[in-house]
Amino acid sequence: MSWKLHWGTLAFVCAYAGLVAGVLLLVVPALGWLSGLAILAGTTAYAMMATNLFLAIRRPILEKLFGPLDRVYNAHRRIGTIILGAIGLHLVLIPIASAVDRGESLLDTLTVAIPLGVLGTLVLVGSIVLALNTKVPYDRWQKVHMATGFAFLVLTAHMVSGASQWFSLVSPLGGLLGCFALLGAGSLLVRVADKARGAVPHVVVETLQRERGVEVAMRPEGSRRIPPHRPGQFVFLTATADGARETHPFTLTSAGGEERVSVLIRSSGDWTGHVQTGLAVGDRVRVEGPFGSFTPPVGAGAPQHQVWVAGGAGITPFLSVLRTAERAPDVAEPSRRQVELLIAARDASDVPCWEELSTFARNMPWLTLTPAFSAVSGRLDGDAVDRLIKSKPRGTAWYLCGPAGLTAMVQRRLGQESGAQRQVYRELYEWRAGEMNAPVKHP
Repeated sequence: MSWKLHWGTLAFVCAYAGLVAGVLLLVVPALGWLSGLAILAGTTAYAMMATNLFLAIRRPILEKLFGPLDRVYNAHRRIGTIILGAIGLHLVLIPIASAVDRGESLLDTLTVAIPLGVLGTLVLVGSIVLALNTKVPYDRWQKVHMATGFAFLVLTAHMVSGASQWFSLVSPLGGLLGCFALLGAGSLLVRVADKARGAVPHVVVETLQRERGVEVAMRPEGSRRIPPHRPGQFVFLTATADGARETHPFTLTSAGGEERVSVLIRSSGDWTGHVQTGLAVGDRVRVEGPFGSFTPPVGAGAPQHQVWVAGGAGITPFLSVLRTAERAPDVAEPSRRQVELLIAARDASDVPCWEELSTFARNMPWLTLTPAFSAVSGRLDGDAVDRLIKSKPRGTAWYLCGPAGLTAMVQRRLGQESGAQRQVYRELYEWRAGEMNAPVKHP
């Protein structure tokens, strides 16, 4: 964990601790424990909404504060789930606390705060539920999920009008909530401005058919450029296919630092299926990034022994690393560096750029290409992974990218093996399901 990640997280931990302290010192002594718990649930939900708006701005500052953007998005999704619980607790406790601690019914003191709270809650809960439901089409989810910004503004009005009945807004607790309100509103403005401005415009200059997919090469159009990328990083690509304009994350397959960038698109839904046949040379797209830190190293300072495990489109970060190394053949010392690339697939026709990968293995003495083809030698299972682990020396670094089931199985096996210290970096690219991309280290 980097210091920047530590201090970014620490700042928010201190802010949430301040909320708890404010409620304990101001609300509980004046109104009682039920009221305190009800207010704490509501203020926590509101603060988390502001936090999630900040975590969605797609700016480099997020990676500087919290680490890779894929890890940030994982936190964003988990916080959304916690918000549902906090709001539910607030809704249950507020009328009870009002009756028990204050001796009055909310209906007897009906204010504008109640309808604002109901409206904001309905919009927010609906948006979060759709975000967590992977059966909802991606394009519909993207549009509906933007409603969280509207919900935040409505619930800000609810907080200002309703909280003043329970504690002073000029108190330290009110001031802290004001800071969260500014954070959320500012983040919302940034997202709106970014959408209006758009990502960096690119034009498609080449489309190459790959196994079960298409590799799309793009050049910047105009004076704007994305920062030079490190091999293994990803971007958000916005393109129109079959009349639908959507934004999706894709790992860059081009060599690091190139102005001309490329991504591999495989069919994982209606939009990606249409892009494979509908995106043509000359089409205009937009690129935002690069992001991420899943960047397997082969240069100076890299671990002497590495194992890369790829499945499906999980080959893309490794492809970018190898293309970068090909342009700088002295980047890895053949006598010292040893990298084994293990590819899990049905057969060679299921592996993007298989011939190119085979050429890399022939020309790079430090690279070993190991196919694990289920149609030829059986599926890569736990026993095979155990044998592979036992054959590797102490200090081997493991990089895992592919379907969640595959990478989770390998990670579990690595965790079960005792003895030598290992570095395990795992990237998951199912952005709306399960654990997000997050480098994980096991002792």
